[in-house]
Amino acid sequence: MTSIDDIRERLMEIRSPGFSQDIVTLGAVKAIDRRDGEVMIRLELPPMPEPSRNATVADVRRAVGAFDDVTHVHVHLAGGPAPGGAPEAPGPLPGVRDIVVVSSTKGGVGKSTVATNLALAMQARGLRIGLLDADVYGPSLPIMLGISGRPQASPEKRLYPLEKYGLRVMSVGFFLDDQSPVIWRGPLVMGLVRQFLRDVEWGELDVLLIDLPPGTGDAPLTLVQQVPITGAVVVTTPQDVATLDVERGIAMFRQVNTPVFGIVENMSFYECPKCAKKEFLFGSGGAERIAQRYEVPVLGQLPLVPAVRAAGDAGRPIVIAQPDHPVSHVFADIAAKVIEAVRIEHDATAPPTIIG
Repeated sequence: MTSIDDIRERLMEIRSPGFSQDIVTLGAVKAIDRRDGEVMIRLELPPMPEPSRNATVADVRRAVGAFDDVTHVHVHLAGGPAPGGAPEAPGPLPGVRDIVVVSSTKGGVGKSTVATNLALAMQARGLRIGLLDADVYGPSLPIMLGISGRPQASPEKRLYPLEKYGLRVMSVGFFLDDQSPVIWRGPLVMGLVRQFLRDVEWGELDVLLIDLPPGTGDAPLTLVQQVPITGAVVVTTPQDVATLDVERGIAMFRQVNTPVFGIVENMSFYECPKCAKKEFLFGSGGAERIAQRYEVPVLGQLPLVPAVRAAGDAGRPIVIAQPDHPVSHVFADIAAKVIEAVRIEHDATAPPTIIG
């Protein structure tokens, strides 16, 4: 007769999409019971898109049902959206006053570095800030903030964000190991973004800053469909190949009626530490040309500085590691402009409220 240990061993062969560990090692199998030919399994899966949850449940039923003496498999899925449930209607997040997205339509321009330092610079001005890493293909905020661990769940199965440097942070990187390949397709990406928006207990926030994945595809479109976005910050580098993509991104935000607060030009120049001569390694004037064409401001120009890279790799962003560094002052200036843009946009759509 098939034992509970036999069933548990069979379940160790099942991995949910996007996770390298099996569901037993992940701690997702909470209980296994057997009565005659019927097996009851209680699962509590980590956050994942609804299609992934459904696929995992189906795998469990197939795997356990393959035993000759098992006639039926009952799977109780605790927490998260019910398979086949209706999608939530768009609406504001409880306790979150405004949402700002940080976007780039080309990878490798330093978007996550900007998002992380901008969040910390805004917090330094007295705001309550949350940071959501929606870049499901390359979740880098855990490394940049030097934060690890598995978020805890409330009795209502809502996730508590982790905290570092006073920021409340959520990232898919908290649920993956270093070797996990993230190969989710569009519907899975949209489901995960939706779940991170709706199933995280953010508490009271002045601004939730969202680090988007590069491009103009599923993740940004899902966001604007799920919650009201107060505005967007677009990150670029000076060269033409990057600025052309940025124009597409701005056009996308305008098409969905999301205000673009402005452009941050990263890696604008390199300044020789000995002679102070500036070298424009990636060209110059790209952000300014876009700003003029689309009538949006350039929020700031960040130089190419090794200290910024080193600080991020060490898990202590430059505004924390070296608050008096010239780049930290640029981030402080960008933060002030974003806060003012949030204030203006917020006041235009809601009763007057001072947020900072």
